[in-house]
Amino acid sequence: MKLALGLRPSLSPTEFDQDDLAFAAQLGVKHAQIRTEALISRENANVLHAADLERIVEQLDAHGIAPAVVLLPQGRDTQYWNARLGRTEREQEVEEVNETLRVIGSFDVPVVEWTWSVPDVWGSTRATGRGGCDVRRFDYEAVKDVGPVEAEEAMDADTMWERLLWFLRAIVPVAEEVGVRLALHPHDPPTPQLRGEARIIGSIEGLKRLVEEVPSPVNGLNFCQGTVAEMGTDVIEAIRWFGERDRINHVHFRNVKGCVPLFDECFIDDGDTDMLEAMRAYRDVGYRYAMMPDHTPKIAGDTRWGHRGRGYAIGYMRALVDAVGRE
Repeated sequence: MKLALGLRPSLSPTEFDQDDLAFAAQLGVKHAQIRTEALISRENANVLHAADLERIVEQLDAHGIAPAVVLLPQGRDTQYWNARLGRTEREQEVEEVNETLRVIGSFDVPVVEWTWSVPDVWGSTRATGRGGCDVRRFDYEAVKDVGPVEAEEAMDADTMWERLLWFLRAIVPVAEEVGVRLALHPHDPPTPQLRGEARIIGSIEGLKRLVEEVPSPVNGLNFCQGTVAEMGTDVIEAIRWFGERDRINHVHFRNVKGCVPLFDECFIDDGDTDMLEAMRAYRDVGYRYAMMPDHTPKIAGDTRWGHRGRGYAIGYMRALVDAVGRE
């Protein structure tokens, strides 16, 4: 298992704040997830350019950090937005994503994370967690009747599956060719519907169908523990099911209290999942890719980027890794 942090250039599209890199290195983090919103855009030919990724890798390498995951851009008007909506532009978008995969593969980055949703992570409010910290809360009752932004964004399950599987089957051959594994994030929140969209990968059954419909070993999950817990399912059992089939390609190691229709995010040691048992499960299935904290509560006096919250989570994760490694 590779402990990682999500890092993004903040001074320019390719320039990191050196304090962020030093922070990761001082915590002993040797791997990073890289976000690409500022690097892949319509103005940038909608592909990730080798020169940009090379500059990023150089800065990481200077701090002893290797890129373990590249996250494709999320949200509206991003690299494969039209594919989500089934528009004719999806043919061109597939070519753009495949070219991006070739660039990423040329730098020996093992995993590409991606998402498939129109509303994405939406509908959250804020709540007070342990010690008065600020956390994300989701209440389905408050948003279940809100409609889509545009009429075409309302999709039933059959339409969602057709579009997702079309896109996945179009990019898997290139991912196989360049040696990159794909890690699809489940729908968060994992509600039956959200803003008119059927949340087809918001359940264990949907995630199983995803990996079974496209049986390539490169087709796997970003196993977001928080999202899986929000489904109201057995997180440890799910780790073992997908892990034994080698379909976990990235992990968001986080915890929550409750599940759909109402849940709160929380500190890594303060939720419903036994995180020691979760780490044992990853060990037992031989998980070997990146594992990072996600959605950490903001600790008093923290920075905008959440250095204290992330530092707390990484320290807790490192202790768990050491503990299960000594058993």
